[in-house]
Amino acid sequence: MRLYSIFSVFILAAITVHAQGLRAGYAKVDITPSEPVYLAGYDMRNSPSDGVWGHDRLYARVLVFEAGGERVAFVEADVIEIRGTDAFRRKIADATGIPLEHILLGDAHNHAAPSPNAKLDTNSDRQFEKGLLAAAIQAVANLQPASIAAGTGHSHIAMNRRHVVPADVDSSLTFDENDVSQSFGKFKTDKLVAIHEFGGVMRLGANPAGPIDDDVQIVRVDKTDGKPLAVMIHYACHGTSLGGRNSKISGEWMGRMQEYVEKQFPGVGVIYLQGAAGDINPRVVGGLDGYQDNIETTWALGEEIGREVVRIYRPLSPEPLSSPHLQIETAEILLPRAYRELFDDFTHTAISAPTTIVRVGDLMWTTFPGEMFSNIGKKVKAASPATHAHLMGYTNGYIGYFPERQSYAEGGYEVAATHLDPAAEGIYLRSIAELMKRFR
Repeated sequence: MRLYSIFSVFILAAITVHAQGLRAGYAKVDITPSEPVYLAGYDMRNSPSDGVWGHDRLYARVLVFEAGGERVAFVEADVIEIRGTDAFRRKIADATGIPLEHILLGDAHNHAAPSPNAKLDTNSDRQFEKGLLAAAIQAVANLQPASIAAGTGHSHIAMNRRHVVPADVDSSLTFDENDVSQSFGKFKTDKLVAIHEFGGVMRLGANPAGPIDDDVQIVRVDKTDGKPLAVMIHYACHGTSLGGRNSKISGEWMGRMQEYVEKQFPGVGVIYLQGAAGDINPRVVGGLDGYQDNIETTWALGEEIGREVVRIYRPLSPEPLSSPHLQIETAEILLPRAYRELFDDFTHTAISAPTTIVRVGDLMWTTFPGEMFSNIGKKVKAASPATHAHLMGYTNGYIGYFPERQSYAEGGYEVAATHLDPAAEGIYLRSIAELMKRFR
């Protein structure tokens, strides 16, 4: 399969934050299941995994910052939808002494991986917890003086996935061949029926003209002797280059990207933090738009963005901070529940979005517990008082899709699945603006 590289003009926005006393520690632990597991993210699968693609592995990765007597832990795993995040965070807090509110637990939203559950009902779940705690403990033990710098580039391995059907058509394909299909998985049937689709309706598919957040944001962390310590990578894109018919474990494009960067800079610890990817897929998705699952395509996508990360990373020159300060603010932002859900329980009109904002020097991170649309994510970053603002989706919980208001009139999968009312965007952005006023 031929891949088309579409890069915007490279723009490097480097920051050097001077801070004596800034310390950082990184660790990663292999959490690849040792036995077959059910992969999550697609409802059509009806059997457990049957192996691992190539030498792909899944990891728990932790980066801890310490400054001014405060610590914050960025904890990420190459999985999808961690269930019971607060229970896992509490155990990390107990094991490390870092306050629960300062632990940011997220996932790569990798659809070729399991969904860990804090109930620990399976060997895979117990293995996940063990790896998570081991990585967190080791990252704290690895704390050492560090310098830091940030930069931004661009990539188009991602594409908007909200596609308008161009004309009426009859076929056996469903609205989402990776969720419900007549030809594969638990809904397979020998009696295919014709499905009529209307031109103008919104479906999942490639939309090259649609919005994405193409920023590749990195934070380079070096030891004080100039040797690499860690790099944080931010990019908004679903881990769905492998579709619902895939039955093997993979780190997806983001796993390959992290591996590629590690090979370019021996000794660097890589941690990927998913962004506002609610309406963003890779530009090639197995099962959609005529594409089939192809691990070589997945790896190629990962290496493509990996090359952009390397290009941003190389010219950065981290320096120590002159006045280290780590500020962490948390809030429970209440958002209005979708009207249709009020019929089930009219007393629960709000959904809680636990939110944490972290600032180190002129860098800021804002968390969201779910699948935020990319345009909302860009508004959050634009509202930040810091020069380098990062949005961390899928962190500290999961409340589902967060569409922008205009998308409700367009319809589509995310709008049908969301628990939020169209007014949620405006209410959320006002709350974020108020929360950011706490930062000095």
